Amino acid sequence: MATVEHQQEATPTGARLPGMGRFVEFLEARKAETENPKHAAMLGLLIEHSVAELRDHDIDRTMATLVEDCVYHNYGDPAMVERNGGPAIDRKTVRANYLANIANGTLNMDSLEVEIEHFFISDDAIAWDGYTLLLLPGVVLAEVGVSLPDGGTVDDDFVQRTRSVIVIPFRDGLMVGEDFYFDGQGTLKKVA
Repeated sequence: MATVEHQQEATPTGARLPGMGRFVEFLEARKAETENPKHAAMLGLLIEHSVAELRDHDIDRTMATLVEDCVYHNYGDPAMVERNGGPAIDRKTVRANYLANIANGTLNMDSLEVEIEHFFISDDAIAWDGYTLLLLPGVVLAEVGVSLPDGGTVDDDFVQRTRSVIVIPFRDGLMVGEDFYFDGQGTLKKVA
């Protein structure tokens, strides 16, 4: 188990921008220190998945990290579950969601981050808990019916910070999918 120091949540001028590079660096450090070859391979695959998805926007490489019958599950706050595609998403929908989120800009290295409080790895899964940070344009929030914080407009950008747990099961060296547990809709802070 590893605990990561929390970074400052906000600056005096607004929300801290997310940066998924911090998560990738964390995974690379964990991979470098593990002596378990299976765990190192799992961490390497998760790094590949994250970089292909968020930095390179390579849908074929992203999907190649998943088993053929992959499934993503979303649990917790009903509005968050609905915004993420519903309670369970099959391979076809996972691919479509990735493509839509790449197109709308929410899947970028500088628009998403996970702040890890506890990190776990076993022969069957990687899991962590902490917070998910997501940079969202006000117009996107308004389109899905989210009330903007006082003083915020559709022309502003916001960082949503949500308590979450993410579990990634593995089978035959590939990710089975991702299970997201959201504790409410979190907080929205305007980016300065």
